[in-house]
Amino acid sequence: MQDPADARSASLEEAYNQLGRETSFEGVDEVTRGDIRRKLEVFCCDCPLHYDEDVARAHGYRMIVAPTAMTALWTLSAYWAPGQPPLFGPAVPEIRGDGTDRVNIPTPYSKGFASDNQAEYFEPLYPGDRLHGIGKLVDITPKTTRLGEGVFLTRETRVWKHTGELVQVRRSSSYRYEPAPERLREVEASRPVKEQPLAQEIEPTDAPVDWSQQISFESVNIGDELPAYSLWLSYQRLVMSVAADRMWSPIHHNREAARAQGLDDTILNSRGYEMMFEITLRRWMGLDGRLRKLGPYRIARSSHPGDMVTCSGRVTDKEVRDGVGLVHLELAVRNPRTEAARGNAIVSVPTRG
Repeated sequence: MQDPADARSASLEEAYNQLGRETSFEGVDEVTRGDIRRKLEVFCCDCPLHYDEDVARAHGYRMIVAPTAMTALWTLSAYWAPGQPPLFGPAVPEIRGDGTDRVNIPTPYSKGFASDNQAEYFEPLYPGDRLHGIGKLVDITPKTTRLGEGVFLTRETRVWKHTGELVQVRRSSSYRYEPAPERLREVEASRPVKEQPLAQEIEPTDAPVDWSQQISFESVNIGDELPAYSLWLSYQRLVMSVAADRMWSPIHHNREAARAQGLDDTILNSRGYEMMFEITLRRWMGLDGRLRKLGPYRIARSSHPGDMVTCSGRVTDKEVRDGVGLVHLELAVRNPRTEAARGNAIVSVPTRG
């Protein structure tokens, strides 16, 4: 039987050999209204661009449009197909479901999670669209953290519609590591995670949105604060979120697997944070706003079931580029313990002229 350290070394060497090599991928499913609805109901997001054909057309779209945060869903391949071995069984490892198979990246070290992301968006996604793309591993950075020894793997992907339009350019990183024994002992000795929040923690903190209101470039000022957007996490909500994303890494739905990885509990997935950023921006910039770039953003700490997580934002700059009014912002998500994620965004909003 191969020594785990030798296997890890061989996998890491293979990862270095993959640097810069492009791999093509095809999404197995087309964009559907059902996919969009199932994602939005997790966040109770009522933006009419995603539900109402007439509203979407009135604001420059051909039909209802998908949230940009959902793009990766329609680049995934099938987890199983007829004729393949069963995915489930007592001796079968749980599937990762994190999309790394799209760019043929070896996975040195036994555990991992998403850490950093940035994406530029070019074309909206509509029901019926099919996606394909290319990806490559572009950086490997060894790093020892409080969780253990590991490496950050950074990959770049470009995604197109089958009709030829460029949809997204993304750069994303994940941390692969071997849990440190002292961290696992710390998790084992920690108090059980609370099962139910206190009543005051689950009071809604976000005000309803008047979607008839629209900001203009001229009305935006550097230093403006965005209205906060909050949601309460439960085990059910986390499972619904990863189900909508087809993102089945066990750390998002299996407490025992998360704790065996050195985490305190199951965690909100990276696309959950991305969706929070997008909803916060949409509620502020209105239906005529466009998300042009999200990130770079980093997930620095985990959010768990029982947490109230809140996204806030602030305008840091504004400019007119090629006749388009662009607004630069910084965003952050906090949970009751700490800041969980922080990043930047660029949006366009209409000008009065």
